[in-house]
Amino acid sequence: MYSIRNRISFSIIISMVVILLVMAFLLYFRVVEQVQNVFDQSIYDKAQALISLTELDEEGLEFDFAEDGVMPEYVDGPDLQYYQLWQTQQQELIRSPSLGDHSLPSDGVALGQHRLADLQLVDGRAGRLIEIGFMPRVEMEDDEDEPDDAYPRPVAQPITMVVARERESLDCTLGIVAWSIFALNALLIIVAVTLIWKLIGVGLAPLSRLAHQVGQIDESCLGVRIEHSGRPSKEIAPIERQLNHLLQRLQSAFEREKRFSSNVAHELRTPLSELRTLAEVGQMVDDDPQQIHAFFNDVGAVSAQMEKIVVTLLELTRSEAGLLCNDPEDIVLHTYCDSVWDQAINGSATDKLLVNEVPEDLVVHSDRDKLRIILSNLFTNAVCYSPDFARVGIRVSETGGRLALEVRNATTNLKPEDVLHMRDRFWRKDQAQDQGGHSGLGLTLVDALAHIMKMDIDFNLDEQGTLLVRISGLQPVAAAG
Repeated sequence: MYSIRNRISFSIIISMVVILLVMAFLLYFRVVEQVQNVFDQSIYDKAQALISLTELDEEGLEFDFAEDGVMPEYVDGPDLQYYQLWQTQQQELIRSPSLGDHSLPSDGVALGQHRLADLQLVDGRAGRLIEIGFMPRVEMEDDEDEPDDAYPRPVAQPITMVVARERESLDCTLGIVAWSIFALNALLIIVAVTLIWKLIGVGLAPLSRLAHQVGQIDESCLGVRIEHSGRPSKEIAPIERQLNHLLQRLQSAFEREKRFSSNVAHELRTPLSELRTLAEVGQMVDDDPQQIHAFFNDVGAVSAQMEKIVVTLLELTRSEAGLLCNDPEDIVLHTYCDSVWDQAINGSATDKLLVNEVPEDLVVHSDRDKLRIILSNLFTNAVCYSPDFARVGIRVSETGGRLALEVRNATTNLKPEDVLHMRDRFWRKDQAQDQGGHSGLGLTLVDALAHIMKMDIDFNLDEQGTLLVRISGLQPVAAAG
C-alpha cells in the first residue's frame, strides 16, 4: 500500500528540484561568463591604455609612464598591478616598478593578437594576465630648420606587452554570485516544497473526506448517501455518483432479499399450518382409504399453492434485479390466447366463457413465455372474481401503429378505489381469502413483466362494475398465412 499524496508530492518535488538546480547552474555559468568578460575587458582596456603610452621617434622607443602620474597601482600600494614589455620576445624593454626583480610569463603572441590566462602574482596572489603583440606608434618631430632627411625614419619592431592584475576581486564576486544564486535556489526549494505539500493536501482533502464517508458505511446504513460540501470536483463528483449508484443498487438488493425472505415466511406460514393440520388429521383416519385419498388431494393442492408462491416470488425478485430480459418472437395472437385460456382453467369445469375477438390472422412480436404469464394471471383473476356464467372478453385495438390487448370481465364487489391497489404486492379482495391458490402476487408479477417487455398495463373499472385491463405496446408483424 502506498500514499497517493506522498507519491505525487515526491514526484513534483523531485522534478521541481531538478529543474531549479539546472536553471541555477545555467544562470550561474551565464553570470560567470558575463562577469569574466567584464573583468577581462577591464584588463584589455588597461593594456590598451599602456600601449598608447608607447611611441617610437628618432631618439628610439619611449614609454611615457610617470611614476607620480595617474597610475599609482603600477608603483606601490595595497593593490599592485604589473606590466612588462619585450621587443621581438627577447629583449626586455621596460617593466613596472611593482615587479621589482621579478618577471611576468610570456608565451609570445602574433602581431595584433592577444591571449588571456591565469597566473600567480609575484606577491603570491591569484592573478590574471593579458599578453598583446603590437607595433609601437612612430612619432617624428617636425623641425623647419632641419632638412627632412637629417634623421633617418626609425624602423618599428614588434613589441610584446604583458599586463597582470589580481583576480581575487573577481573570485570574490563570483563567490557572492554563486552563494546568492544557490541560497535563493535553496530558499525557493524549501518554500516550494512546503507549498506543494500543503496544496496537495488541500487538493486531496475531498478524496480523504470521501474515503472517510465510505468507511462509515456498512450493511446497517446502506441508505446513507455520499455528500460533499461546496462546489463539486470534476474528478471526485463522478466517483461520488458511481458510489451512490452502487449503494443504491446494494440497498435495493438487500431490500429485495429482505422482502423475499419476509414474503416467503409470510405466505408459506398458512400453507404450512394447513399441511401440519392435514398431517394430524391423516394420523387419526389412517384406516379410512377414502379419507386418506382426500387427504393426499389436499396435500397436493397446498403443495401446489406453496410452489406457485415461491415461483412467483422468485420471478419478481429476478425482475427487480434486472436478471430477466425480453426475448421476442412472432406469435399468432388469436390461437395463442385460446391456448393460454385452456391452460389457465386447467381443464376444470367452469361456467365462464372466453370471448376471443382477436383477429385470427394477427401476428405480434413479443416474448412468448412472459406474455403467457401475463395473460394466464389476467384470465385466472377474471375467472375467480367474476360472477357465475360471466364472459371474459379479449380484443385488440390499435393506436399510433402499436397494438393494445384488452381483457374485459364483469366483477362482483370490486370498487373503484380497489383498482389503485391491484398492483400492490399481496393485496387481495376479501372474497379471495375464501378461495385457495391466490397469493396476491399475480398482478404484481404482471406489472413487472410488462415493464421488462416495454409495455404498459392499465386497470379501469366502469360504472357497471366491468374491469378492463389494457396491455398497450404490442408490436404487430404481419397477417398469418
